[in-house]
Amino acid sequence: NIPNSVNEIGMAAFQDCISLTSINIPNEVTKLDWASFENCSSLVSVTIPDAVTSIGASSFRNCILLEEVSISPQSALTSIGASAFSGCSSLISINVPDGVTSIGNEAFCNCTSLANVAISPQSALVSIGVGAFYSCSSLSYVNIPDGVTEIGNGTFASCSSLTSITIPDGVTSIAEWAFTACHSLADITISPQSALNSIGEFAFSDCSSLISINIPDGVKEIGDYAFMECTSLSDVAISSQSAMVSIGSSAFYNCSSLTSFIIPNGIVSINYAAFRDCSLLSEVTCLAKTPPVLDDAVFYAIHPSATLIVPVGCATAYSESDWAQYFTTIEEK
Repeated sequence: NIPNSVNEIGMAAFQDCISLTSINIPNEVTKLDWASFENCSSLVSVTIPDAVTSIGASSFRNCILLEEVSISPQSALTSIGASAFSGCSSLISINVPDGVTSIGNEAFCNCTSLANVAISPQSALVSIGVGAFYSCSSLSYVNIPDGVTEIGNGTFASCSSLTSITIPDGVTSIAEWAFTACHSLADITISPQSALNSIGEFAFSDCSSLISINIPDGVKEIGDYAFMECTSLSDVAISSQSAMVSIGSSAFYNCSSLTSFIIPNGIVSINYAAFRDCSLLSEVTCLAKTPPVLDDAVFYAIHPSATLIVPVGCATAYSESDWAQYFTTIEEK
């Protein structure tokens, strides 16, 4: 047992204690420093005392048999450091107390058994780090609190059991790779009042179960490969008031269930292969009066009888542009 006089577990204090199966952390401890229990590969369970305010970087990294981490709702915890529980492949669930404001980069990366992350709607959480839940392949649901403003790079990438997610209205950006390869993700809720303004490269690529998504009016850019290989995606809701100015290269490549798409009037160019191999895409509405400049293969291998709908008085301009190579019928509406 650690004496009650101890109030901090120092850097790498028990690092590589590979035979350690259990430990009693005194209630007086307020901080677990960097790598304090890293690579304790026989540790099965741990209770975090209520006085602990910080779980340092790599504190329990690669504790491969760690199944249970007890943190009470009354905990004073405010931060979970980078890679704190990374590689804890036996960890099943974790309670994130309401006072936690930040979850560090790769904090739970490769926690492949992690099925339940309890974050309440009252949580003070504002920051979820890069790759924080990367490859948590058993995680089916997680609540993102209203205080979070960014979904970071690779935050939920390869969470292959994740079935639904609600993006809080305050989130302004969904970064690169945020949800890539979430193969079970069928439902993404984004309200029309969302402050979202950008969707990064590969953000939802290879989300093969995703059926529909609402793109809020404030979104200005959809990054390269953002929805590539979303083979079940049939409905992308974009309104005529959209502020969108950019659709990235291969953004919707091989979205083979997509049947229609609205291109907002602020688009002046569409990047390489943006809609390539969308084989069921049979109706495209472009609201721009001047035909946007097309990069190579933008609509390559879409439906062979696809119809293009353009503003009244603009059909001639489109028929004399590169658009004509992809659309046998151009209608005004």
